[in-house]
Amino acid sequence: MNAVVFEIGKFATHDGPGIRTVVFLKGCPLRCTWCHSPESWKAEPEQYPDGTIVGKVMSSDEILAEVLKDKDFYEVSGGGLTVSGGEPLFRAEFLVELLAKAKAAGLSTAVETSGYAPPAAIEKVAAVCDLWLFDVKGLDPEKHRAHTRVDNAPILRNLRWLDAHGAKIVLRCPMIPGVNDFPANLAALGKLADELKGIERIDVEPYVPYGIDKARKLGLTVYEAPMPPPEYGSGVVSVLAKQTKKPVRLG
Repeated sequence: MNAVVFEIGKFATHDGPGIRTVVFLKGCPLRCTWCHSPESWKAEPEQYPDGTIVGKVMSSDEILAEVLKDKDFYEVSGGGLTVSGGEPLFRAEFLVELLAKAKAAGLSTAVETSGYAPPAAIEKVAAVCDLWLFDVKGLDPEKHRAHTRVDNAPILRNLRWLDAHGAKIVLRCPMIPGVNDFPANLAALGKLADELKGIERIDVEPYVPYGIDKARKLGLTVYEAPMPPPEYGSGVVSVLAKQTKKPVRLG
């Protein structure tokens, strides 16, 4: 199978255990107002005004060959392959094929996802995924819909299904000043984490304005605000850590 890849990141250390290669697939059903990768929304390759092409059609074998170039580093560090997006579950059949081949090659596998997908997609990918980096962008249904354009009920249903079936999960929580960092949301996140046995920890990921310039070039609109001060992330970690028994850290 083929998919459109818009980046392959080498020597990543914040996207699962050990040293990892992160493959970013284009295509996402969400439209998060703060998205730092708006070039990932459309599933097909795109072109910036300067002629730069964003996205390359690659087969699972081509991707795996690139990933395996650094297999020695994975073996000594306990790393492996992480697939992100966009939304990798947007191409669930391709994702299953790629992860299955990676596992057959002896790699550990991780998926970073919003969790917004049909239950069947979650179930198929779970069979070949060692670790879920599961984004939880907000627990208030109306606010979630306003800022992502999708309901969070399917996301939470999938999260609970994974937990019930023994998945290893890290909650990755983007924190956007004035959008989802209010006390009620942090309290709800802490309560959710404590309810689910599979949650290993919570990663707080403060907003970064990486998407503004890219969105403008593509004629898109995203949340335009300056990067919060350095103490913002640690402040959120401190507040959230009081709401849960699970470890909380900066992502």
